[in-house]
Amino acid sequence: MKKVLLATSALFLTAGVASAELTFSGTAGAGVIKSGDVRTGSTPDTAGKYQVYSGIDINVTASATADNGMVVTATTDIGGGALADVADKEINDQGNTLDAVGFTAAYNGVTVALKSDGQDDLYDDDQNGDVKVSGSMGGLNYAIVSDTNDSEYSYSLGFAAGDVSITAVGTSANDAGDAAMKVSAAYTMGDLTATLTSDNKGADAALNTVAVAYKSGALSLTASATNGKVDGKAEYDLGVSYVAGAATVSLSTDESSAWEADVAYDLGGGVSAVIAGDHNNTILAGMSFAF
Repeated sequence: MKKVLLATSALFLTAGVASAELTFSGTAGAGVIKSGDVRTGSTPDTAGKYQVYSGIDINVTASATADNGMVVTATTDIGGGALADVADKEINDQGNTLDAVGFTAAYNGVTVALKSDGQDDLYDDDQNGDVKVSGSMGGLNYAIVSDTNDSEYSYSLGFAAGDVSITAVGTSANDAGDAAMKVSAAYTMGDLTATLTSDNKGADAALNTVAVAYKSGALSLTASATNGKVDGKAEYDLGVSYVAGAATVSLSTDESSAWEADVAYDLGGGVSAVIAGDHNNTILAGMSFAF
């Protein structure tokens, strides 16, 4: 009897492994960075000094499909060392540990995702929730994120019809604890896309933004302006990107002349090199590859 039970258990486990899929992907890289000065956020022991960084980030995904077509997925993250964040001109510690596991179930166009403090607030990325439900029906898409600990939530609702798209995003509690919502409308005219956004900011003054994006061949241009002010100056952002063969050059600035410049070069085979700098006297040079 014991032998039969063991044989049955082994058969069950073997069948389970055979029906599931396990995949790995990630990024590895290394380079050197000189941080900006202390006044712009650097710590006294690293300001103005060159540092060598190297690291790896491995994403692990296990998935299976039930008989009714439901797809269930578990994901985690393994990392070590540090990798460059070119957009923010900094290096990010990869933790040297196994990240918390996220779990999703997708069925009939609806996806439920579970991860403690692992779901971005749809209104503010600085906040997190635990449960996310999302889906789409025709041109309509929706999502809601719930923080089960504080009974707070955020939501998004979008609709697209031809060249026009409208999106509403809100939260029951922003950083100040107030309910807030922003509505955006975008219209695409060939190579040009114009977007209008109104954010009521909860109890703060409303912020209205107009943005345009233009892409033609190798050239991309972006510009945005708001009714807000930064240090008494009208708030705006400008950006330009140009692709020349394997190289991509990007420049951006704003009302405070907070410029950034990036040069990325595709070496093929998933390998790329980058040199970047900004107004904070930060210099970054490195190489990375995806797998």
